[in-house]
Amino acid sequence: MMSPLETDIIILLFAVPLLWAAVMDYMKRIIPDWTWIAILLLGVMSAFILPHPTLLQRIAGFLLPGICLLSLAMKYGGVGGGDIKLTAAIGFSFGLYGLTSILFFALLPALLYSKLTRQKSVPLAVFLCTGFFIHAGIALITGR
Repeated sequence: MMSPLETDIIILLFAVPLLWAAVMDYMKRIIPDWTWIAILLLGVMSAFILPHPTLLQRIAGFLLPGICLLSLAMKYGGVGGGDIKLTAAIGFSFGLYGLTSILFFALLPALLYSKLTRQKSVPLAVFLCTGFFIHAGIALITGR
């Protein structure tokens, strides 16, 4: 069994590639492949170390949002491939329930930003990063 500090360190390791993805998405509207690959690899490693989320939750977190975003991108546009891959990697790493929390805190500000700036597409990695930090902060405070 891991101590809460070790679990917190593992969770915060996700911050480095996610922050870089957010900066690059904001500045250049591109998410480097290494960022989502690093998050996915950290998720695979954490699957062997952390008891939660379960493998089924991780697979659901990987497939469901990825398929939904891909279908949205194909039908309406505005969602880039990097956004889809990053969301799927976060979904695998934190499971479907964790991703739901992250998306809740990410998509509300993204919608507000879209309405205020009147842009059809937004730098989603910026808002995913925001959602991640709120989710991680709540997890650190509550001890979950």
